[in-house]
Amino acid sequence: MEEAGAESQSQPSDDPDRLALVLVMGPPLKKPRSVRNLRFGLHGRLQERQQEIEVSCSSAHDAHPEGGEVEMVTETPAVPVVVPAEGNPVNDASCTSASPFSYAELEEKLKQIPPGLPTVMPSAQMFEMVETLVSGLRGMANQYDLFTDLLRTTDYIKAFAARYKDTEDHLRLRLVEAEASISTARGENEVLRADLVDAKVREESMDARLHEAEDEMARLRGEVRQLRTEVSIEKKQREDLQLRLVAQKEELEREFAAKRDELEAEYQKQVDDTFIFGYRCCMKKNGIKRDVPSIPPGEEKKLHDKLAP
Repeated sequence: MEEAGAESQSQPSDDPDRLALVLVMGPPLKKPRSVRNLRFGLHGRLQERQQEIEVSCSSAHDAHPEGGEVEMVTETPAVPVVVPAEGNPVNDASCTSASPFSYAELEEKLKQIPPGLPTVMPSAQMFEMVETLVSGLRGMANQYDLFTDLLRTTDYIKAFAARYKDTEDHLRLRLVEAEASISTARGENEVLRADLVDAKVREESMDARLHEAEDEMARLRGEVRQLRTEVSIEKKQREDLQLRLVAQKEELEREFAAKRDELEAEYQKQVDDTFIFGYRCCMKKNGIKRDVPSIPPGEEKKLHDKLAP
């Protein structure tokens, strides 16, 4: 035992996690008391540390009742554990990775320490147990940090979920408003479609009436052309008739003039005959044998002018 203690003193460990036990060489009667004090002190400190960790974990779990169940990791890695910084997501693989100790092993190691033996001396097994305890305490501290990060991440997830829920509610409200506006637009679209159908019916009716009007206009144009043709023919006939009437008028005028001249000549002849007959009767009555006219000068010209037609 003393040789093991001497070797421990002569060979300092490079591991900072190891608990260095310095054996003080003194009177033989004081050795059991110092070992007993060391054992009870280490056991008490271990129990206090375990109680603090349990209280911290329970208080953290009470502070986050809705954060979901967090799986207790029974093992921690032997290498230093990288704890994520605040605000970064926690890697679940690092939380569930295996470690060289467990709570059952820690409890088993604690049970191996005899509580009533004052003559127990430090040994290699004692150092191994202390190393196991220190590793367990470090693992528990790392687990506490990991649990804290997990709870913080849970808070971030809850805040994100709350914001996502608010955004989703806002989007749902906008969706409801959009559906209402779409339904209103659909109603207006139906009304517009009905108006469009009515407009199409009216347009078709107007087209039919327009075709009828065009047909009527074409018919009227044909009638107008026919009337124009008839009018032109009638006009030509009237012109021909007028020409014939003019020719007949001229012919009648010529015939009338000739007839008049003939009648005037005949009348003049009758007048002359009547005058001569009367003159002769007068001469015979008066017993005039020779007809010697005695016309005063100046009267002969008037007589010729009067007899001229």
